[in-house]
This record gives sequence, C-alpha cells and structure tokens, in this order.
Amino acid sequence: MDKYSLFAMRKEIKKEGHRVLRSHYVVLALLTLIMILFGTEYTYSRQLIGQKSESGTSATIEFDGLATILDADDVLNNILNGNLQYGVQEAKVLEEERLSEETNPALGRTRGVLAQVVNSVTSGKLPAMLGQAVYAVVKSDKAVAAVFILGFAIIYTLFYIFVKKIYSVALRRVYLEARVYEKVSFRDILQIPAMRKWIKAAWTMFVTDVIRFLWCLTIVGVVRAIAYAPVANIIAENPDITSKEARMLSRKMMDGHKMDYFLFQLSFVGWYILEFLTFGISDMIYGAGYRLACDEEFYARIREKAINNAIEETALIGNDPYLFRKADKIHLYETYFDVVDEITLIHENRITLSGIKKKFADWFSIWIGSMKDKKQYDDQEAREFSIQHYKLCMAGECYPEWLNPMWRKREIEKMGNFSFLRNYSVWTLILLFIVFSFIGWSWEVALHYMQTGEFANRGTLHGPWLPIYGSGGAIVLIICSRFRKNPVAEFITAIILCGTLEYFSAWYLETAYHQRWWSYDGYFLNLHGRICAEGLLVFGVGCCVVVYFIAPFFDFLVSKIKTKILISICLVLAAVFLADFIYSGMHPNTAKGAVEETGMRDLRPDEAKIGISA
Repeated sequence: MDKYSLFAMRKEIKKEGHRVLRSHYVVLALLTLIMILFGTEYTYSRQLIGQKSESGTSATIEFDGLATILDADDVLNNILNGNLQYGVQEAKVLEEERLSEETNPALGRTRGVLAQVVNSVTSGKLPAMLGQAVYAVVKSDKAVAAVFILGFAIIYTLFYIFVKKIYSVALRRVYLEARVYEKVSFRDILQIPAMRKWIKAAWTMFVTDVIRFLWCLTIVGVVRAIAYAPVANIIAENPDITSKEARMLSRKMMDGHKMDYFLFQLSFVGWYILEFLTFGISDMIYGAGYRLACDEEFYARIREKAINNAIEETALIGNDPYLFRKADKIHLYETYFDVVDEITLIHENRITLSGIKKKFADWFSIWIGSMKDKKQYDDQEAREFSIQHYKLCMAGECYPEWLNPMWRKREIEKMGNFSFLRNYSVWTLILLFIVFSFIGWSWEVALHYMQTGEFANRGTLHGPWLPIYGSGGAIVLIICSRFRKNPVAEFITAIILCGTLEYFSAWYLETAYHQRWWSYDGYFLNLHGRICAEGLLVFGVGCCVVVYFIAPFFDFLVSKIKTKILISICLVLAAVFLADFIYSGMHPNTAKGAVEETGMRDLRPDEAKIGISA
C-alpha cells in the first residue's frame, strides 16, 4: 500500500481527532450526545441502552415500542389495528386507574396541568381522543388506523428531513470549526439556520439519502455509499449547494480514496467492540465524538488534496476558506475595524463606578445616582457585552462569520434601549413590584374564575395585588442579576429562589393563621402541598420572561417619565400598599375563594408544621 495514502496516515489523523475532542470536550461531547439521542447517527449506542429483556406486546405494528413507553400499548395497538372502540375503552380504564392510584403525595396525579399531561399520555387518553376526532370525520375504524399510520409517517419524515439530517450537517460544521479555532460554543450549532439555508440544506441531504438508498439496492451500492460519505461535510461547508453538485463533488473527492476510507473505518473496530461491551456508554462519553472528529480530519485532507489537484468542482466549496484556516490578522482587523473603533470609543467615554454605587450595580443591578448617568452606563454595559464575540473573531480565536459570503454583514445591534444588562433605580423597582403583584393577582383571579365560574379576591390582602408575585419578580431581578449572561443559570436560580420564597411563605401563613391560601396537594411532584413542579416551571419561565423582556422594556418606558412625577407615583402607591399590608396583617382576607377549599377550617398546630391540609 502507498505509504502516502490517507489510510497510512491514520495514526496522524486519529491523533488530530483526539486533540480536537479534548480541546473542546464539553461542547462537542454534549452536542454529539444529542445527535445520538436524536438517532441521527451512531444510533447503535442508543439501541444497546434501550434494549429490553422482554419481547414486546405485539409484532403486528412497528410503533409498539412507542406504545410500551407510554404504558398504553393496548390502546395504541387497538387503534392502529382498526379497533378504535376497544382502544377508547382501554384508555378510560387506564385513566380511572391513574386517578384512583394511591401514590406518594409528592407524586400527586389528580390536579394540575402536568398531572393531566402525565395521565393523558400514560393512559393512552390522548391518542384515543385523536382517534375519536378522526372517526367523527371518516366514520371508519380502518380509516382511523390509516390516518394514524400516515400521520406518524409524515411526522417522522419531517423530523428526519428538517431536524435529524440538518443537525448532522450542523454538527459537522461545529467539528470543522473546532479543528481550527480555540473557541466554539453551543450557539455554533445554529450556524446553518442563521445563514437562512436550513430548508435547502435539509432537502439536499434528503435527496442524497434517497439516491444513496436506491444505489444500495444494486451490486455496486456499497461503493457508491462510500463515494457519497463526504456529502454531509460538503453541505456543512456550503449549505447553498444542490444535491447533484454535492454528490458529484463527493465522488471526485473520493476518487482513489474509497479503499482508504473503508480501511480507515475498519480501524475503529476496537471502539465498536468497547461500545458493545459497555452497552454504548463508551460511545456516548467519548467514542462517537472521537470517530466524528477523525472523520472531519479525513474530509479536511481529501478536500485539501482535491483543491491542490485543481479539481474543477472544488469551486463549489472554495468560498469559505476560513472554516479550514485562520485569516491573517490584518484581514481580520480590516473586517472588524468598526468594532475596534467602538471598543476604543467606549473606553474613552466610560462611566466608572466606585464604592457603594459599584457594589450595588455589580451585585444587585440597583442604580444609585442620576438617571442620565444610568442610561449611559447601561448602554455602555450592553455594547460591551454585544461585542465580546466580535473581539474573539478579531483575535482569530473563533470562526469569523463576517468573512463568510453567505452571511449578511450587519452592524452591531444597538441594544442600549432594551438590553437586559441594565440597572434598575429604586423607583423602577417599586413600580415593578406593584405591577408584578397586580399581574399575579389578575392571573389568580382569572384562573379561579375559569375553574369555578366565580369571582374571588385572591390572596391575604384586600387590594388588587399578590405580593408574592411582586417579591418574586423583584428578587429575581436583584439576586440573580449576576447570572443574566447565562440564561440556563438564570432559569435554575429563579426556580430555586421562587420555590424557596413560595414554600416558606406558605409555611408562615399556615403557622401564623392556621389557614391555607394555596395548596398543591394532588399536583404532580409537590412538596407538602406548598410548592410543585408545575408552579416552579411556570415561575422559572415567567422570571426569564421578566428579566429578559418585560423588565427592560418597562424600565425603558419608566425612563421617559420625569423624575419628580415618577417619585410622586411611587410614594402614593407604596403608601396605599403598606396601609393594606398592615391592615391585612391584623384582618387578613378570608372571603370565599381567597383561601383553598381544603384550608377553610383552621389547621391544627401539628398539621401546620408538616403541611397537611385540613
């Protein structure tokens, strides 16, 4: 064998694959794990882990695996086999069993949206309802089964084309970036959608897969399958390419290297054995990412050779050279010079804080000072945050999107007016507290009205506000301000804070007044009926909406009000609220609907301590 063949260079290629994966392990490993869970590629790992000891309930329908997961196999199998009424009856029986089950109180399954979802899915009620809806139109059990099968086929096909395949392409692009650049992030997986080439790239991959499948029905199918191996990489480099062009270029690239590629893949046999012995765990932790990194290195080398050999078709992929090598610093500086100028301008006109002002701004996002300086400081912080990525591009540490001709070069967004990286004055926080309290009260009143058909003044206070909502919103803005650059951390922190606040508020009210103003008994995943998973998720999402959208916009509107008028409004509202708070402390609102039905009777001291509703 030629010592200069790519197979002969396999040790060098594998060494480079190890380097790439180790250098960006967290990002690449997690993105690759998602690929495995999607079933995009390397699905053997998932199949090994998902193997069952039992044989299954039926072999007549391929969707049995889904039905078994739902714990409603008889329901779905009956529908798919043309026995709709039997499926509906089975779903009713299962649902009644779910509602009558004596479960741990924390796993309540009788109240709340999550409980309804869990019960509907696990009992098979959802497919039964869909089946009945379809039957009302087609009037035939067999037609219902056909519609279900066709629906499953359409949903899977769309998922296959626009999610699985495009994810495979996008992931390869991330790996190609990781070969060259020191910085890659999770957002890089969105490069192709950002180029507005998602649909075209997905369709190109789908057509290629169909043609590859047809070739596999012939004697030379294996050879063609190897010849088309680089197609996904070609599309990752140029999402605007057509299927015919991608396949033609792939064949030219692989000309003389098909045996190299076959032997190269065969050299991973040890990893395949390890994958089998570890039930796919080794692949999910390292193996799949390592092989993919090696595949990208193999592609980079055959691409370079094709360009050096002046293959005519390589013009289709020559427009994005900086995916494979760094641009020179002069070119990067010329491309991002406006960012450099803006950085200089920000530093020359920087507002610096010190002492108590700096501590409050840095730790709690509370502004102490003039409103004019606040606006300039907020604009300054937002602009600095928005250009961090471009600074990395300018330094050559991450892929420079502006050098890709498919990207539309845009000026840096002016985020000053609505940036979530802003500080809030005391007056703004007072107004936000009142507004959030009113919104929470309106939500609770509306929810109670929809459930009972009766209007009720919800909460312990007599006025139209629920301070727990206002407190939650204000606390998230203040305490979680340091996490705003990381939405995931912000979400988790908001859940913890809101859950703690709600739990101890409920405990205090039960202990002090021996009554309950809310109860989550029967809700899925509740703790002593004081908090539940459903409420915490709503709080988490709601707080993120507040932090990233509502509060910045509200603060922008408040900044338009003259300071004297703003202070007057805040003082009046604060006085009214405090008067209600003091009066309600002595005479809490106990009108019908204000407290939970289960909490109308006084709780005994021992019940109040452990959170058992009366």
